[in-house]
Amino acid sequence: MSNSKFNSMMRDYFSSLDTDVKRFIHSKFIGAGMDYFNFLDTFLHSYGIISFNVVTNIDNNKYSSYIKFSNENIFDETGKITLATNVSSNTAEERLANKVIALIHFTNYNDWVR
Repeated sequence: MSNSKFNSMMRDYFSSLDTDVKRFIHSKFIGAGMDYFNFLDTFLHSYGIISFNVVTNIDNNKYSSYIKFSNENIFDETGKITLATNVSSNTAEERLANKVIALIHFTNYNDWVR
């Protein structure tokens, strides 16, 4: 799966580096040699997101997306959040991207630098 919708939304989000948080994350992304999906999946692990993904339901060829948080994270979230079930891949990726954007948006620079 290419995660093209997710990557496109992240590219749009980070095209305006208008906050310290966005500049910080983007500086880590530059040179990582990954697309946004793979970079953020790896990078956000250090901040309490155990995993996020879009998965296929083989029974009906529809998709689901989720985010799973560790007990200690900078986002004040707990457990696993299912964002979409039995939807198109674009919809599942869009809901995942919107949630990641919202999580980033509601943090401040001091949450990220330790």
